[in-house]
Amino acid sequence: MALIKMAIFDVAGTTAKDDGLVVRAFQGAVTSMGVEAGSVRFNEMTDYVIATMGVRKIDVFLHLFEGNAMLAEEAHEKFVDGYLDLVSTGQLEEFDGIADLFRKLRENGIGIGITTGFPREILELIITNLGWATLIDTSVAASEVESGRPAPDMILRSIELFNVQTGSHLTTADVAVIGDTEADMESGVSASAKFVVGVASGAHGPEQLKAHGATHVLNKSIELFEVIA
Repeated sequence: MALIKMAIFDVAGTTAKDDGLVVRAFQGAVTSMGVEAGSVRFNEMTDYVIATMGVRKIDVFLHLFEGNAMLAEEAHEKFVDGYLDLVSTGQLEEFDGIADLFRKLRENGIGIGITTGFPREILELIITNLGWATLIDTSVAASEVESGRPAPDMILRSIELFNVQTGSHLTTADVAVIGDTEADMESGVSASAKFVVGVASGAHGPEQLKAHGATHVLNKSIELFEVIA
C-alpha cells in the first residue's frame, strides 16, 4: 500500500528534460533588453538564473532589474515568447518513463499534480505537447498563486484542486513533493509535505537538495516508488 495519496511534481528538470532551455530563453530575453552577451552583467545574470531555478520567473526578473517592474515585465514577456518557441518546436521532452510513472501512480490510487515556476501559457503548452492532459489530475502555474516558490502556495493549491475534483480530504501529510531545485525542496518543507523528494536530474545536485530539506534524493523521478511504496 502506498504511503501517500498524491504526488506533486515540478516540470523542467524533474519530469521534463530542461537541457539548458530555460537559460537559452533567459539569455535571449536579456540580450534583447540590451544586456551584452558575454559581459560581466550577462554572466552574473545567468549565474543567478541557474541558482534560482524553480523560482517564479517574474520574481527572478524583478530581482535582476532591481525592482523595476516595467523592465522586468518586458523581459519576462520576451522570456515567455522564447520558451514557447522552444517548446512548440519540440525541444522539450519528458524524461524516459515519466508517462509510465504517471500511469503506475494512477493504478495505485495516487493523485498526480504538476507545478511550475512558468506562467500558465507555458505550462499549458507543455502539458499539450507532452500528452499529459489525461495522465495528471491537477496543474498549477506560478502565475496563479500569490507567492511562487519557495512559498508552499502551489502545493497547497494543488491539494485544494484535487480535493474539490475528487471529493477527497487530503492534507499535506498525504503528499510527496518531487523536484530538482533548492526552491522545490524549500517549498515542500514549508508545506510540511510527508516526503520532500529531490531528483538529481536537473539544476541542483544531491548535496544542495539535502541541504535545503530533501527527505530523500533519487537519481530520477521514475524511482519514486522506492520512497513511497
